[in-house]
Amino acid sequence: MVFVGDTNVPESHCGLDDTPPATTIEKTPVIVEKPYVVSDGNNGYSLMVPRLEKDKVGATPGFENADEVSFDKVYVASD
Repeated sequence: MVFVGDTNVPESHCGLDDTPPATTIEKTPVIVEKPYVVSDGNNGYSLMVPRLEKDKVGATPGFENADEVSFDKVYVASD
């Protein structure tokens, strides 16, 4: 197992006591999460575009690290 930027994970080891080997990296050097869609509860939608993060540890709470783009500025492809 490889853990990068996670919390509450095992220390790196080469397979102790019949457990699979683990490699733990304290921080994620560079990461950009995938965009996601949110609803305002009134049939309106926005595209949330997460910003680049460096030396990340753990999850980002709420929508604190994303730019909100109104759906009237987003092209949604369909068949």
